[in-house]
Amino acid sequence: MRKIGIDQLSEGMIVDDPVSDFHGTVLMQKGTAITPNGIKILKTWGVLEVSIDDASAKEHSISREPQIDPRFMQEAKNEVQILFQHANQNNLFAKELMRLATIRIAEARSERR
Repeated sequence: MRKIGIDQLSEGMIVDDPVSDFHGTVLMQKGTAITPNGIKILKTWGVLEVSIDDASAKEHSISREPQIDPRFMQEAKNEVQILFQHANQNNLFAKELMRLATIRIAEARSERR
């Protein structure tokens, strides 16, 4: 079992644990194959990550984060820490927003140089 972010899901990956919304309603059962519509549903209900079957993850060769120069990633992390200094960094949504902001800032910097 491997947890991956919603943005890394690919069609055909297999869910390894049931996926529920914040109210406990099951959105996908274990063994469900990911579809484009399924990804849309998960995003709509605010699901941030999904447990995917290891074999399925390897088959789709996912990576944890995009390959960006570590220097740009560190600069972006420092900037995001300042921008989010007053946010509750234990909140799942804040963590995900910070992660995405870090990646986007780092990507933008790497493209400019």
